[in-house]
Amino acid sequence: MIPVANLFSPRRKNPSFGMFVAAIATVVGLSVSAHASTVIADGGFEAAGGGNVYFAGQSIDGGSWNVTNGAVYIDTLDPYVYAGSNSVNLTLANLYVPNSLEQTLTTTVGQTYTVNFWANSDSANTFSLTENGSALTGSPTSIVDNGFPGTITNSSLFVDYTGEFTATSTTTDLTFTATGDPIIGSTDGSVMIDDVGISATPEPGSIVLTLTGMIGLGLLAARKRLGRSVFAN
Repeated sequence: MIPVANLFSPRRKNPSFGMFVAAIATVVGLSVSAHASTVIADGGFEAAGGGNVYFAGQSIDGGSWNVTNGAVYIDTLDPYVYAGSNSVNLTLANLYVPNSLEQTLTTTVGQTYTVNFWANSDSANTFSLTENGSALTGSPTSIVDNGFPGTITNSSLFVDYTGEFTATSTTTDLTFTATGDPIIGSTDGSVMIDDVGISATPEPGSIVLTLTGMIGLGLLAARKRLGRSVFAN
């Protein structure tokens, strides 16, 4: 009979254990990737017609983004673009009224989503980011006034903002709204947004449950193999 201590010796490697660990890693990877899919179209506004003003009722890119209030301007000048070729100016066309740009997303009820975007302005303003009319948790109420002093690029002056929401419907209207409030006599009045991204937040609870189940099955299988080894020797 093999001494009990030898049953747990590093020399007695079990190839099934390696397969078991690999399976856990695969399940976790699939779980995370399944909940981290991007659900937005044209987040960088690159499909929009640059240098144009779009009014309420119009789409800036043929269907993904729609102006729902006021007007927005698609800027192509380097100082006002965070990345790529285009960015959206939410206040240039109508400084003193709310201007809104919206996209309807396909969402999963109960799933939490994180929204991030880059923004900068050169004047005082009010801002909101809403889903189906409700403000996203953590989203800003105004955009930082860092200005656009550079003649080539001001990407370093853009700020990365985030907000979070939990979907209550299979469709979600994500809306960016800004109203300018420049100093009287000032020609500044640009609230720029660019590179909008949305991802589903992984659900830690589901991952833990999956891991618990896998580990339990693995331990049960290992105990059965251990019992067979003892009696076989």
